[in-house]
Amino acid sequence: MELVSRLNEIKDKISDQILFNENLSKHSWFNLGGPAKVIFRPKSLNELSIFLKHVKGFNKIEVLGAGSNTLIRDGGYEGIIIKLGKSFTRLSLFGENKIIAGAGALDKNVSNFALENSISKFEFLSCIPGTIGGGIRMNSGCYNEDISKILVSVQVIDLNGNIRVIYSKDINFSYRKCSLDKNLIFISATFQGKNGSKL
Repeated sequence: MELVSRLNEIKDKISDQILFNENLSKHSWFNLGGPAKVIFRPKSLNELSIFLKHVKGFNKIEVLGAGSNTLIRDGGYEGIIIKLGKSFTRLSLFGENKIIAGAGALDKNVSNFALENSISKFEFLSCIPGTIGGGIRMNSGCYNEDISKILVSVQVIDLNGNIRVIYSKDINFSYRKCSLDKNLIFISATFQGKNGSKL
């Protein structure tokens, strides 16, 4: 069955968040880029899972975060772009000096949240444009700090809609790279900080 027909079948189940031939310039940091065949903005993990199971077998899928490290050509993208919605930007405390951050949360917001809760080790994120998901994918960092040094685990969903947790010890990080499969979509991550104090 053709992709558009498949998606029209489930449109009513996923909050009408499927856009066809939408210009990516409306969704990118630099306001550049032609149309994507499909843009999907899931409002929940359940919606994302339903969507992925329905497009199973279609492999031209990319996730777009803030787009601060992405240049999109004027010709657009002949595939599916997933842009995580607000529920994927949530921040919460977990245990001692741990923060759980949605993959769509801006790095700066995570740093500010840590500051407000007197947790250190997140300061470097304040000057990195982008989202937590992109930060993990690229092992973002500066000032001799990077994501790999604070990451405990990452929750992911594969293109078949299966969810699992991957621990940092099982990920190989290097300069601006990580070993996680390109077909995994990051949902959230748990980070470990230290006791800090506001100045």
